[in-house]
Amino acid sequence: MWDELDLTASWMKVDLMVPLLARTDTRLPNPQLAATGITADFPLPWHLTLTGGYLFADLPQRSDKVHLPLIALSKAFRGRRFTITDRNRFEELIGYPTSPVRYRNRLMVDRSFGVHDGWHLFVDDEIFFNLSNDSWNQNRFQAGGGARLNRRLFLDFYYLQRNPSGGAPTTRVLGTTLRVMLTPK
Repeated sequence: MWDELDLTASWMKVDLMVPLLARTDTRLPNPQLAATGITADFPLPWHLTLTGGYLFADLPQRSDKVHLPLIALSKAFRGRRFTITDRNRFEELIGYPTSPVRYRNRLMVDRSFGVHDGWHLFVDDEIFFNLSNDSWNQNRFQAGGGARLNRRLFLDFYYLQRNPSGGAPTTRVLGTTLRVMLTPK
């Protein structure tokens, strides 16, 4: 299971998020990963969003503690009840062997349903390029859906398939994300 709790708030026009993540595997000692941090989304003209942030990840099975500064630029296209988002993210994994710098590109399609768009379905595909050694090293495909539980709570369920390069095994997981809005929009 890949479980996540996102605490979100807005201040002025900036959207802040504190993610709390845990990755577990029924076949291995747990947790596989525990992470938290903060990101800030700054709206720009032309449906662009600039994201800056810092994440900290503990990989207890590897004895690695990873500091992950990140920056991303996203473009959103909206039409009817569809949103298509193209996110381009750069990050460095400080504390991971060789501290790689990665580029991640995620294309996502989200479709809302119901009264007040209370439900949604989504699908995305994200590719990872390791800039430190010029190689594509991972692909993540995700599909799921979710619902607004009340004016402050949103719950998503998803299936994720991670295909790493280099002969590492494919990972297939079910995950949940609970988003808590501390300042409702």
